[in-house]
Amino acid sequence: MFIPNKPAKYGLKLVLANDVTTNYLLTGIPYLGKQGTHARVGENLGHTFTRDLTRPYHHTNRNVTVDNWFTSVPLIQDLLHNCGMTLVGTVKGNKKEIPIMMKEKSNRVPGTSAFLFTDDITLVSYIPDRATAKKTVLLMSSMHTQPSITGTGKPEMIDFYNKTKGGVDTFDQMCAQYSCSRKTKRWPLCLFYGILNAALINSWIIHKHT
Repeated sequence: MFIPNKPAKYGLKLVLANDVTTNYLLTGIPYLGKQGTHARVGENLGHTFTRDLTRPYHHTNRNVTVDNWFTSVPLIQDLLHNCGMTLVGTVKGNKKEIPIMMKEKSNRVPGTSAFLFTDDITLVSYIPDRATAKKTVLLMSSMHTQPSITGTGKPEMIDFYNKTKGGVDTFDQMCAQYSCSRKTKRWPLCLFYGILNAALINSWIIHKHT
């Protein structure tokens, strides 16, 4: 598939779940395009992928950190109430659940935060302390329940997100750096090389931590 905002713009897309402490690849699901990948009734694709990827860890009190392609109120509530997991993730400003006052940047001082709470979700709207920042940072969490601010002036929710968001990206970088792949026009062979690279990095991670 074609992904214009990625360094490697063409390739096979797999949605992965990684452990944030070790970067170990836990599981992955191939994205088969609009014709081959379908969301369950009442869910979007991000919801379905997240539920399926985390299935082995349901009811273990773990947290899932995701980007704004996955984050939604129904997903957060589903994981919390039906799967025994919390979720922290950035959220797009065009989501209908986001109040207008949380998206607006005018009349707000850079470096400040606004919080909204429901019984099970905390939403933070943060104005970056930079003149170049064009948008507010919006983040939802079912893990955090207090409007905590760190010593740097950022919400603790955002610091937590920044510390736990990099598992998949770091794993991808390691696979690319130590790749055994060879140039090919055959997609099955391309997929095989990807599996081999993932197995290699996972093996190294196990060796490192034992």
